[in-house]
Amino acid sequence: MKKIEVGQTLYVNIRGFLFKDENLKEFTVQKINSSSVYVTQEGDKHPIRLDKKTLTNNSGILGCYKAYVDPNDYWNNINQTKEKQGLVSSISNKLGTLNIEQLKEIELLINKKSL
Repeated sequence: MKKIEVGQTLYVNIRGFLFKDENLKEFTVQKINSSSVYVTQEGDKHPIRLDKKTLTNNSGILGCYKAYVDPNDYWNNINQTKEKQGLVSSISNKLGTLNIEQLKEIELLINKKSL
C-alpha cells in the first residue's frame, strides 16, 4: 500500500441506501494515527474515519466507504465487473441453444479450470 500523508487526496466510493450508482468523490486526509485515517470533503465539518489498513468504513449513516489512492483502481474494478456481468449474461443466453455434447465439453473445460 502506498504511504498516505496529511493533505493528500483520496478518492472515496460510497455504497448504500442513497448511493447505489457508481460514484467516486475527492476527500482530503486531515489526520492519521496508528489505526485510522480521517478524511473530509471540501466544506464538511466532521471527518470520516477510515481503517488505515483497508481504507474502509462500514458504519457510516449513508453507507459503506471505501477509499482509493488512485482513482483508476476503482474504475478498473467497475469495468471488470461490467465486463464479467456481460460475459456471464451472454454465455447464459447461448447455453440453451447448445446440444448435449457441446454442454459436456463446456462442463469439462470449467472443471479443468476450477482444479
